[in-house]
Amino acid sequence: MPSPGARRSSWVNGSRPEPGPCARRRGSSCSCPAGGALSARRLSQPFTAVALRSLLAVDLWLSRRLGVCAAEDSLLGGIRPLVKLLELSAHRTPWISTAAYLLLTSRTAEEQEFTINLLLALLLDHIMVGVVRALVRYRRSGMFPTFPSHPRYSFPSAHATRAAMCARFLHARLLLEAPVQALLLVWAALMGLCQVLLGQHNVSGVTLALALGYCQYSLVERCWFPIDRLQDVLLTLLGDGQDT
Repeated sequence: MPSPGARRSSWVNGSRPEPGPCARRRGSSCSCPAGGALSARRLSQPFTAVALRSLLAVDLWLSRRLGVCAAEDSLLGGIRPLVKLLELSAHRTPWISTAAYLLLTSRTAEEQEFTINLLLALLLDHIMVGVVRALVRYRRSGMFPTFPSHPRYSFPSAHATRAAMCARFLHARLLLEAPVQALLLVWAALMGLCQVLLGQHNVSGVTLALALGYCQYSLVERCWFPIDRLQDVLLTLLGDGQDT
């Protein structure tokens, strides 16, 4: 053990004496519990949470790799206008406009029943997507620049749900040839793919959106409005309007 004189001389010379064994033991005893507690917290995390974060990381990595049309200078930026054109085919504006035009120009009761239920199905899709987005509140990952007009929440993909629902709607309600039915399914799958290529949605969001749109038609079919019921509802509304 150094004498007090030696300790004073070391301070005078400008060198700080090394801590003794007790100080070293106190420092080590103070640092060990913090590291041990941190390791314990990491080990105490549930396996499902760790697995979910791992899947989200893989999903984000894969979505980044597949976003080859996200910008003009991307790997496949040259075909970006073509992919955007494909995306436009599932936008709500052309579908609602076409259904409204068919309703105005329809001449038979069967055509009116078909177009009215198609409009109701499109309305259901819009409501379901809005409800799921409000519940999940998954913000856009910021993988690529998005337009200010894009919604704040991006799950699920509205284009993918609409494509899957409309494809199954037309597949079930129209007497189409087998090649046309196959083309509808391919169109719905390509719609989900183009959302990933454009970098607007993750792979998981598009996959679940296609499944949601496919299941939406089951609800549409269960709540299908025949033309006689629609006429009764219309007559009831008109009668109430005349009474008032």
